[in-house]
Amino acid sequence: MVLDLLTQLCILLQVTGVFSASHSYRYYYTGITENANGQPVFTATAYVDDYPIGAYTSHSKEFKLQTEWIKEKTDPELWERNSEIFQGWEIEFKKGVRSLMNHYNHTDGFHTLQWMYGCELHDNGSISGYDLDGYDGKEFMALDLERVIHTASLPEAETIAQKWNTETNEAERMKNYLQEQCIESLKKYIRSGKENLERKVLPEINISEKTTDNGITLHCHAYGFYPRDIDVKWMRNHREEVPCQDDQYILPNTDGTYQVQASIHILSKDGDSYSCHIDHSSQTETRILTWKPTKDATIYIVMALCVSVIVLVTALVVIWKRRGAGNNNSNYALSTTEDKDVPVSLPAV
Repeated sequence: MVLDLLTQLCILLQVTGVFSASHSYRYYYTGITENANGQPVFTATAYVDDYPIGAYTSHSKEFKLQTEWIKEKTDPELWERNSEIFQGWEIEFKKGVRSLMNHYNHTDGFHTLQWMYGCELHDNGSISGYDLDGYDGKEFMALDLERVIHTASLPEAETIAQKWNTETNEAERMKNYLQEQCIESLKKYIRSGKENLERKVLPEINISEKTTDNGITLHCHAYGFYPRDIDVKWMRNHREEVPCQDDQYILPNTDGTYQVQASIHILSKDGDSYSCHIDHSSQTETRILTWKPTKDATIYIVMALCVSVIVLVTALVVIWKRRGAGNNNSNYALSTTEDKDVPVSLPAV
């Protein structure tokens, strides 16, 4: 379970999936080496669903709220207290980066320590949580909430996990936080931000195409939707799902909505029909948009077929001429082998 923690935030926020009505509350901490060209050596960011609550940096020394409705509906003293807590974590992360550099025998260079944790409240009332630690972009330790222990994700982290499990009660403390305090905080945000967190915006959908040397690439673009989770797929003849040629990433828009694109490649002379199927929590049923070749695409297909026919006819003519020439000169071709190591011309096939 080795994940790239440098892209973990993108994965959690962007990767598409079947829509659900769950809510999440999560934190991301990052510490870096101190010779990082003026970058903050420690940052901490908090999110409720896809809304950034705020961020702390070693430059600002305070947790600054970033979403207007959260500013209006939360206690300012809470975030003042959290600023003091993050100042303490800044010190701990500086120590942590140096400690892990020693553990990995790194004497210099740019290195990162990351910590991600959060909880989710699902639409059926169930809860879940996670706690992951990473060094230099790779997960090295995770909290197993079932066994209430830290598990090493890399062999090099075995001794660290063992030390945490035997010398601290960190696993039990984090389990209690994720299943109790984190969930209670999330419920408060859901109540105070219901209008924002539970709003639903229908996706706009369009299909575009691009002709290539060996076929056509079809793009299904859904945009302007909220919440983030969506399922977009291509179907052949409305029955068979067609795998997309690239990974799908849900990207944020400046207005708080999202967009995603699903692309497939088909042969120019493919006679099947293709349709884009979209499921989103703002819809009561699956929306289906069927691709209809544009005039340019139709011309391209006809031209491709014409070129194929011309190439085939040309090849047949060449073969026919070679056969005729071979029959006329076959005696000469064979007779030359008597005086030469290599025949001047090949015998007829």
